[in-house]
Amino acid sequence: MKRAVLLAALVACAAALAAFRPYNQGARSKTVWMTVSSIATGQEYYLEVSQDGSALLREETAKTLVTRRGKIAPQLVKDFFREIESSEIVNSQNVKQSKMVFYRGDMLKLSAYISGELTRTVAPLNNFGEAFSYAFGEVKKAAASMPKQAGLAAFLRAEPVEGEELDSFRAKAAREGEVKNIETYDIQKVKPLLAAIKEPHRLVPLETEAVRRELQDYISSRQLYGLRTLFYLPSTRGTFKCMVLDVVRVQAATAPKKPAAAPKKKR
Repeated sequence: MKRAVLLAALVACAAALAAFRPYNQGARSKTVWMTVSSIATGQEYYLEVSQDGSALLREETAKTLVTRRGKIAPQLVKDFFREIESSEIVNSQNVKQSKMVFYRGDMLKLSAYISGELTRTVAPLNNFGEAFSYAFGEVKKAAASMPKQAGLAAFLRAEPVEGEELDSFRAKAAREGEVKNIETYDIQKVKPLLAAIKEPHRLVPLETEAVRRELQDYISSRQLYGLRTLFYLPSTRGTFKCMVLDVVRVQAATAPKKPAAAPKKKR
């Protein structure tokens, strides 16, 4: 009897540990993801690269949305990773807001594993130095030549909710009932959702419409606050704002044009 209880405890422990493993086993040391946004124009793009050359580029403007996914030269990524790991800004995590007050250039928001810890760096792109900018530019240029993505349903992104935003969410959600934290073992039933909260700000692919529907069903069944494309997830790992993002721009349906009236015959 004791052996059975001990075995059950070990199985439960193993399941709990599995729930906290990275979605991508090599993600801690092999992948970085970043968003570059222009303060002046409001446009932004997302870039993700791995040491094996796998890359993802999602560029969005007011009129267009293009997603590319494929492979680039691993040496370019290796050079870029070297610049990230040696960057004083990334390692110090000390971004002085005073230097950003009048800045109107591109802002870089970069997530990377440094010494085994997931870090988030937000700073003007031109603050990273010439060598970093060159390596980054080469990676971006190579990614821009990859083929456009087809057949992908959507992306899921999770962002931590903290401070005043968290207080606001709790106040609004409380009007509809008690806000309960969802356990990790329950969230892992939808693998992309668990992946998104483990690695915030990263675009997690929803590969098929079936996966998207699975996520939508989970949102409904757990009565999560928000919509199907923007919802909040209170969990034992923290509270997250989750967004379902398009892969391409969805064109609004337009009414068919009426045929031109026939010209009147002259009498």
